[in-house]
Amino acid sequence: MVYDRIIQGLTVQMRSVEESDAQITYEMRTDPDKAKYVHPVNGTVEDQRMYIKQQREKPDDYLFLFEDLDGKPLGMKGIYNFDHNKNEVETGRFIGYGSQIQNIEALKLGFDFAFDFLKVDRVIMSALENNSMMLSIQKRFGVEFTYRDRYEGLEYDNIHSVLSLDAYQRNKPKIEALIKRFAYR
Repeated sequence: MVYDRIIQGLTVQMRSVEESDAQITYEMRTDPDKAKYVHPVNGTVEDQRMYIKQQREKPDDYLFLFEDLDGKPLGMKGIYNFDHNKNEVETGRFIGYGSQIQNIEALKLGFDFAFDFLKVDRVIMSALENNSMMLSIQKRFGVEFTYRDRYEGLEYDNIHSVLSLDAYQRNKPKIEALIKRFAYR
């Protein structure tokens, strides 16, 4: 789906991925340093463009590009599989090239979108066990780690977690204070 507004933060902004972003998102998805934490992508830039086109029409599936405040692409973030009955959504497809603070703020903006715009009670996510940075960031937000499994084609276990609205609201002020402390340096 397309969210037609820019989500503004102190260090980054997010917007829905467009077909014109195919080249940059393809490069992100095929970067060996970053792609080791997400499902491998095959194909070409044109395949990525077609994926974006289909994704933009898929109900309850949002793919965002996050950028610095000058519009330089820093990464991507997905929010998908919105389950209206369970009032929960999954988040992932995260690739970040920003500073640690920019990446944390991008995650925060995604959680704000899920809790404030979609009005969910829970956000479901996961990270590979070798992605210690992401697991540490998730812990800062207040996730509850729930179980682990292994996806075909990936080398490491996948650690699943849940972020409840209550836990997010408790931890959000600390995250915002951290972002503010580094935003103006």
